[in-house]
Amino acid sequence: AVVSTQSTGSSELACVNSYSRLEWPVRTLSFNHDGNLLASGSEDLMIDISHVATGEKVATVSCNAFPFCVAWHPSENLLAFVTDEKKHSGDKHTRDSEKSTGCVKLFGL
Repeated sequence: AVVSTQSTGSSELACVNSYSRLEWPVRTLSFNHDGNLLASGSEDLMIDISHVATGEKVATVSCNAFPFCVAWHPSENLLAFVTDEKKHSGDKHTRDSEKSTGCVKLFGL
């Protein structure tokens, strides 16, 4: 998958930068509070954090399931993201032996 940022300064869109570290479809994107960092969550089971101006990788956050949503703190470089986790019950023979439960996690730079 390729994530591209576009310029908004003119009447026509122009590609400013492209980020191609993700192989599977991107599910969620979020810019940090000052617009310098971009978090991209994908079906690669990871979140890629890139510097917007250069495209350079800042960090990679491993996930145990697809990230559904990523969101930055409004004034800090603190990223919240939501994934699924399997919740196991003791009885493997019941229909609900493995349920998916939402899980909110934090990552800070």
